[in-house]
Amino acid sequence: MEEKIIVSSTSRWLLLLLICALNGYLAQKNTDPNPNSGWTFSKQESFVAFSPNLTLEQDQEIMFSFRTQSPNGLLFCHLVEHFNQSVHPLLRNYHFCAELSHGFLQVKYSLNQISDVMNLGKALNDDSWHSVDIFLETTSGKLEVTLDDLPSTSIYLRAYTQFADVKAILDWTRLRSVVSFAGLTHAVAVDHHQFIGCLRSLKYRELIDVTWEVSPTIVMQATPGCQDLCQGENPCGEGRCVNLYTSVHCDCSLLDREGDKCQYSNITAVTLHGYEWLTYQLYSEEEKTLRDRNRFSLQFKSDRGSGVLLYAVGSIDAGRSLEQYHSHVIASVHQGTVKASVAFGDDILEQTMGIGVDDSRWHNLTIVHERVKVEFYLDGVRYVHETVNDMYYLGLDPIIYIGGGKKFVQTLGLQVRQNFVGCLKNVYINDHSVLYELRNNHSFSQLHGNTDIRYGCHRVANISLTFPKSKSFLYLSGYSDRTFSVQFDFRTVRETAILLSAKINTVDSFGYQVKGFFEVWINNTLPMIKFVRSMYYDSIANTTLLHVNVSDNQWHTLSFQLKDGQVKISVDNLSLPSFSTGNGSTLVKTIEIGYGYSRIYAEHEGFVGCIRNLVIQKQFLDPINLMERAPTGGYQSGLILDGCKLVNYCLVHQHCQHGGRCLSDWDGVSCDCSSSAYQGKYCQFSRYHQSCDSYFQSGWRRSGVYVIDVDGSGPVEPTYVSCQMGISTEGDYYGQTVVEHNLHNLTKVRGTTLPDIRLRLTYRGMGFVQLQQLTKTSAWCEQYVQYRCLNAPIGLGNLTNFKSIDGGVVQYIGEAGTAFTPGCSKGTCNCDDESLVAQEDSGFNRIKSQLPIGEVTVYQYTDFSTPDSRGTLTIGPLKCWGNTESLSSSSVTFVTEDSFLKLPGWVYGDLKFSFRTHQKQALLLYQSSSNGDWFKVTLEAEDAIKMEMQIKGKPVLEEILDADQPVNDGEWHRVTLELSAHEVRCGLDSQRRIVAIPFHNNITFDGLLYLGGKLYDHGSYHNLPGLAGCVKGLVYNGKLRNLTYDVYDDMPNILSGCRPRCSPDPCQNGARCVEMWNDYRCICTNEWAHSGQSCEININNNAVTVTGDSEAFFDLRVSSNPLEMEERIVFSFRTQMYRALIFYMYDELNNFIQLEVVESRKLRFTRNNFQQIFYKDIEVPGITQPTWKQVVLEPSKIIVDGEVTFLGLSNNKMETGYSTDPFANEEETVKPSRPAEKLPPFLRLYLGGTPANVTTLEKFTGCIRGFKIGDHPIDLQKNSQDIAGIHRGCKKGCNVNLCLNGGTCMERWGEGLYECDCSRSNFAGKQCELEASGIFTGQSVVHYEFVPYGEAAKTNTEQFSFIFKTNCSEKTMVMLMIFSKTKGDYIMISLSNRFVRALWKQGNNLFEEKLKGYFCTGTAHKFIYKRQGEEMWIKAADIHSIDQSDWRKKFTTRTYLENMNMVLVGGLIPELTINMEQKYGDSNQTVNFTGCISEVTYTPVKRESNIVIQPMKELRDLKNGSITVHGPEVLQCSPVDYHDPSQTTVPTTLFPTTSTHPTLGVTMPPWNIGGPRVYIIGKGNNITSPRPTTTTTPTTTTSMTTEPVITSAYFPTTEQGPTNVTLVLGQIITDTVSYITILIVSSVVTLMCLISVLIAVVMKRLRKGYVTYDVRKKYLDDFEMKEPLNHSMETYSPIPPPPKKDIHIATWDEFSMVSATLGPNKKKQNGIAPGKVHTLPADLKNTDYPVQTTFLPEDASLKYPVYNRKKNRPASSISEVLEEMERQQKAKELGVDPEQIEDPKSHGEGELEWDPLVDRTPLTLGIHHDTIYEVCIFISLTSCIGANSCYRNQWWGSLCKSLTSLLFSTLSSLFCLVNNADISSCLLLLCCGNIFGTDSTCTKEVDLILLVFYFFVLYYFVLMSLALIGIISVKMLYDSHFSNFPFDCCLSAFSRKEIFKLLSEIWKRGGLKLIVMSVGCQIEAVIE
Repeated sequence: MEEKIIVSSTSRWLLLLLICALNGYLAQKNTDPNPNSGWTFSKQESFVAFSPNLTLEQDQEIMFSFRTQSPNGLLFCHLVEHFNQSVHPLLRNYHFCAELSHGFLQVKYSLNQISDVMNLGKALNDDSWHSVDIFLETTSGKLEVTLDDLPSTSIYLRAYTQFADVKAILDWTRLRSVVSFAGLTHAVAVDHHQFIGCLRSLKYRELIDVTWEVSPTIVMQATPGCQDLCQGENPCGEGRCVNLYTSVHCDCSLLDREGDKCQYSNITAVTLHGYEWLTYQLYSEEEKTLRDRNRFSLQFKSDRGSGVLLYAVGSIDAGRSLEQYHSHVIASVHQGTVKASVAFGDDILEQTMGIGVDDSRWHNLTIVHERVKVEFYLDGVRYVHETVNDMYYLGLDPIIYIGGGKKFVQTLGLQVRQNFVGCLKNVYINDHSVLYELRNNHSFSQLHGNTDIRYGCHRVANISLTFPKSKSFLYLSGYSDRTFSVQFDFRTVRETAILLSAKINTVDSFGYQVKGFFEVWINNTLPMIKFVRSMYYDSIANTTLLHVNVSDNQWHTLSFQLKDGQVKISVDNLSLPSFSTGNGSTLVKTIEIGYGYSRIYAEHEGFVGCIRNLVIQKQFLDPINLMERAPTGGYQSGLILDGCKLVNYCLVHQHCQHGGRCLSDWDGVSCDCSSSAYQGKYCQFSRYHQSCDSYFQSGWRRSGVYVIDVDGSGPVEPTYVSCQMGISTEGDYYGQTVVEHNLHNLTKVRGTTLPDIRLRLTYRGMGFVQLQQLTKTSAWCEQYVQYRCLNAPIGLGNLTNFKSIDGGVVQYIGEAGTAFTPGCSKGTCNCDDESLVAQEDSGFNRIKSQLPIGEVTVYQYTDFSTPDSRGTLTIGPLKCWGNTESLSSSSVTFVTEDSFLKLPGWVYGDLKFSFRTHQKQALLLYQSSSNGDWFKVTLEAEDAIKMEMQIKGKPVLEEILDADQPVNDGEWHRVTLELSAHEVRCGLDSQRRIVAIPFHNNITFDGLLYLGGKLYDHGSYHNLPGLAGCVKGLVYNGKLRNLTYDVYDDMPNILSGCRPRCSPDPCQNGARCVEMWNDYRCICTNEWAHSGQSCEININNNAVTVTGDSEAFFDLRVSSNPLEMEERIVFSFRTQMYRALIFYMYDELNNFIQLEVVESRKLRFTRNNFQQIFYKDIEVPGITQPTWKQVVLEPSKIIVDGEVTFLGLSNNKMETGYSTDPFANEEETVKPSRPAEKLPPFLRLYLGGTPANVTTLEKFTGCIRGFKIGDHPIDLQKNSQDIAGIHRGCKKGCNVNLCLNGGTCMERWGEGLYECDCSRSNFAGKQCELEASGIFTGQSVVHYEFVPYGEAAKTNTEQFSFIFKTNCSEKTMVMLMIFSKTKGDYIMISLSNRFVRALWKQGNNLFEEKLKGYFCTGTAHKFIYKRQGEEMWIKAADIHSIDQSDWRKKFTTRTYLENMNMVLVGGLIPELTINMEQKYGDSNQTVNFTGCISEVTYTPVKRESNIVIQPMKELRDLKNGSITVHGPEVLQCSPVDYHDPSQTTVPTTLFPTTSTHPTLGVTMPPWNIGGPRVYIIGKGNNITSPRPTTTTTPTTTTSMTTEPVITSAYFPTTEQGPTNVTLVLGQIITDTVSYITILIVSSVVTLMCLISVLIAVVMKRLRKGYVTYDVRKKYLDDFEMKEPLNHSMETYSPIPPPPKKDIHIATWDEFSMVSATLGPNKKKQNGIAPGKVHTLPADLKNTDYPVQTTFLPEDASLKYPVYNRKKNRPASSISEVLEEMERQQKAKELGVDPEQIEDPKSHGEGELEWDPLVDRTPLTLGIHHDTIYEVCIFISLTSCIGANSCYRNQWWGSLCKSLTSLLFSTLSSLFCLVNNADISSCLLLLCCGNIFGTDSTCTKEVDLILLVFYFFVLYYFVLMSLALIGIISVKMLYDSHFSNFPFDCCLSAFSRKEIFKLLSEIWKRGGLKLIVMSVGCQIEAVIE
């Protein structure tokens, strides 16, 4: 029913007044006429109560009226007060209550465990008075309830029917009770809500037919009368006041105002952009109720024709007795109109209102529900509907959606799903303003889809699509055109991402149409287009970059256009050069934005960001429409609308660890860990295990190269090591980590010509920290040490000292016995007896703290007896195994499932433990907590565990880990839980899984940790048994817990250590031992063949070989009881026969059973049923393979290798009536002789065959074993003793398949030999080793003739293929021809440079097809031909891509090819070319093939796979006379590298397991082993030169075996290539470098320097002048040098200062590093004798201080010293000079007086200066110097020493000296520079030691750093390179004349590493510009 009323604007005020009057009337009506009657309950725990006087026979009646707005609340409750259980033993609990529940009246009666509930009424919380009358008849138990004026409802209480005497239970004469209203008087187990509202007319029947008003005896916080808080002055002004009893609420919906008191006229409005929506919580879930009065109103403005305005749905739940009905209130804008809908169950009231409401004007929508009537208002137009449903209530869900939502359910009445775009205001749900509460942060109103609320009404534009994850994308379809354009704005912070991709049809270089694709990328912040012409063939990707940074979180515009085969792209109006995709290029239907078509990109390469203003083909695509419904054929995945809240979180939080690349996601950061060795959200977990043993314990069993990370997730990077798996120690198996070093075996360390040396070892891939961590965490480590001697004592502790890597002294070799007893120590070594006989001291060092050896010091012996005296040293690799965290010594055994340990709780850190068991389910570990949190690990199945965790009452972890193998196999299995912020990594053996968790590494457990189980009062935890097994290696709270300390004597079911009864395994014959932990049980692997307690009986050991000879069979009388034929028969056999009789068994009445092999793949079982014969065939795959097949035969079934087949044969034996021909009408395949008379009962067995004339079946050839009938095994070996042709045992020739390339091994039974059947492969030979191929030289042709038979003689389904490899010739080459000699028909395949031609001739029909391509590349290609009727298919491609290549189709004819009986391979023969077409048979155009052809296979008939022609195979087999070779011999070739899987060898392992878990698949990276660093620490005692001698003995790599392999002695030799050896202050540095490398690098750099000089000359002409530096400085301490320049014992008298105050610039001689370190000359200077004390008067001023004569320059013009202001004296060291120079330069830059500059704090201020008299420590190069400057000084010193160490008496000695000095001067300066040392200091260090050094000055525009580069480039590279070019050139040309030239001395610095490191550093610090400027600076100085 609908009524439409038009309300004019002038009448709206009348409507308003009418509504106000109606509200006033209703308020007056609902006001209690007697406000003093009844009670008001407005607070929690408020109630009134009284105690009734009840009798046993008395009925109960309670009456009252109530009024409330709350849907839930207790109305009354009758309870029993505290009672004595012993007095009332039958009573457990009682309550009789009535309450409001979700707006219903609910009456409950509960006695003990029986309860009854009645539900009445609906929507009783409407703030109206409702009366209730509840009557209980105690005699019958009838409960009757009356609500308002409705008919009463009654039920009979179940308590009165199920209890015999309720009155005996409720003895009211002795029980005290209380009746309370609105609440409870005391705490009882009754769930209730506090009643808020009014109660009145409280009445109670106490006597029969007497009801009286209740006078409460207890009143708690209740107010007399029904209080209306809205009475009196209206607190809401003109608004409607709503009484809530606890407070008032103002309804301002009709006033166009808002506020708590309707005080604001400024109405709140919001703007929604299509991705936002509002929600209002109508009530909580527990308050959900029915309402018969509802009001919804809002005002909206929009320019869009569709959008959801209001969405409220739910279901009516009218109680248990009523069904649920759907209800909803929905309003939306649809195509410019408003569609509203209200549903009451199936009755849906819908209304369409308005026209063109998308006019950007405000519109008012109101929906009013009043019982059966619903009114719709739109802009004053009223529409009235009435429902016909009795259920006129709305039961809505608590959440109401306004303006849209997310993932709406398909609902009737919902016309659209788009979110609303526009403005909203005055949004009211009943009497609540949604927007006002939103603005005031009330929790009931929420905004979703955006974090920023945009208040006010604004125009909505530029809505963006958000791609929040890497795999979010927009897929659009329907674009197929040669012209295509797309344009959009995008915004991102990702540096690499794919923006756009599309498929494209184009043409390849051969003219074929192919499918390619283009992609638009962001590549390292730059836009890039990528075009691939073909996605199927190898196609080069064309890429073009545009240099515009688009990853800056700003909007950029991308434009892409395809037109006429040209692609153009522009970003922000900057265009890339267009490129061609080929004429006729068209788009293939679809494009994809944000991702690519192939889905093979890296996980992080998808686009993350925003896109807006998307225009495709000049059509704008609306984002909201795309989200709702993409165009036809399109879809989106993962996109959202949120206003592009893009934040570069990588700028805020750098969470990525271990070099992971930060990627900003929508809700935080993720990390790209692909280039690191770590994983996890922040790359916090190492991908690799910590040691080889960790791999081994996790299931990796193969030895090989592995990557380990010794500190797990710590800072140390992973490294490669060699792992030896299965090392046995103390009864367990481990993985052993092997680390090599660079000291070769038998290195000569002691001899008559050797100096005292110190060797420092370098370990492969490991530094100090890694080695230390490895030895620390490993359970055992060892290192082999061997010293071999000939009259060369070892002298441990004196002549020879070992040091471990951490500096510990090791003065022994090896150990013996359990207690440590060195095998060789001081005075106990074999070599110390100085014998002239070669001796040896060796052994394994196994003290972990002293491993590995890192340094060896060797002093030469003082008294060698012979020149041949020598000592060689071998140190084996470091080997470590086991783990200190998982030793069996810390394990415990849980003997029974109810035993467990209670341990201190887990509170922090990772959790790890290992277990072993045979259970399928068990509770392994349980962590408890007092707050209800817990964590547990359970064994869920035989191959899976489950980890679960609950934090703060919520499950945060529930992960099941499936292992690669069963974990209940009795072996150790490792469980790990690694914690980090936001994630945990759960591990089970090799399986590790990262799981996100909501807590941040905070564990809140405070209870005990239960290990092995946790029992409760009624059994185990959740019915899971505890662990019966062992646990070890429990690590938690940051340390290992030794569980043996937690086991005590009073724990009989828990034992220290792991004590399995199955180790060692007592079970035999492969049986599985079931661990009982105090007993064991064996489960035999073969229950039919094995028996005994330990499965020790194996009937399969009784085996024989049957050769198939005429007498080779068993004829046995197995029993005199024919009934045994029905017993189970068990045996095994192996054969390669396709058809043979295995056995035949019969009795005296001719009942029989028979088993035979038929059809090469079946077993046939035959038996009789009376006089009929039945058989059953059983498929047995591989029955002819030479493997054992076990047969179990029972009357109803047969089991072959575990596969059960039910026979289904009738089994009725002949029991009487003997006949000589019992099966007259049946066919018998075995027919034994039958006597005329019946014989006594017997059971006879023929096994392996029968006597002659008994059967035509072939005799069995093969092996039989373990034959058993019932429980009686037959001794085959004993019964075969007198039988010829049967041999004991079964010799197997095919133990390993020795036949290669797919050949089949055929047994030669009884001989243990084999033959190979190559018929099913393309190979020939005894072992199928000869490839069916041939090399053709253009002169040979393989000619093969055969006779086609059957269907092969006439076919139209022929097919063939072959492989070829060639480089082609200029003419067409014939590769293959199939010919019919009788018909002249043929198929010919030929090859030219650009194509393969297929020619097909039949009769007069000639068909030709070409396949274009490059086939003459010298690589293997395959050609395939097939025909099916009139369709011919061919293809040719590279052998590796043939399966992916496309077929070329050609229509020929259906005509059959007849009698194709000849195949020619490699070309044509003359007699055939006569009948061929001229252009194909002409030798001038066509030649024979040159190249390799193999695997030629021709199949005439498709379905006949047995007819296969293989001519090349026949050629290699040499078995067929029909093969002819025309021309020279055709030799074998191999166009394809074959891999025979059968020949793959599996590395052996010491560990006895069948696991084949692969290795990591890595190889050890290359390592230039070189040798250890050798330091010369003394001359020795018998040598005259400090140079080390070398031997010519070659070296080899250290062996990886457990025992050291002795190899030849090591010392650098010329045979190893040029080795650079430089003597640097006692240090020999060796490095091998290529002369070619030096020559090339030197030449290139020299050329660069010459160009720089030219540029510098040009720069000079542009110069106008220069200014020198002011280098005066004051008040500076000595720094770094710690030594005045004039440190000496001499004493000088003061010299008065010169009168002139010039700037003092030190010359090279004054500040020479050599002079500074060694001190000044000790001679008289200026009349002062050495040894005198130099004193300074205290009263001298700055200008009066004397200058030491050692500092007087030779240049008279430079006389004044640099003054040290801080020490009140002249500068006495280089550091003081340099600091003063810096201070004065700073003053000059600031333009102030140098005196005003504050003195910087000196480096090392406060430290003592160096006293040369005290510190006599020799100068050595080390890493413990105080400052970088000391290192620089020592490097400079070595330049002088190094220069003098070369051959000074030769003509090239001076050159070597100069170059070496120059080299180390430069290196010292660069060393300073790289370490960020002071520039000026580095400059002076450069000058020191450089014989070409000179003083120069620079201009202010060029910093002193340029001068460093000047020296480096000009001096080092120019002079050094020119010299080296000449030297090396001569060396290369006349090497024999310069054999004694010291290249080892002069070329040491030119290692690749040094050169490229220095060049890289120069480039990073300024590059070419600085080099050019520095050279220019020097040239300027020279010119000036």
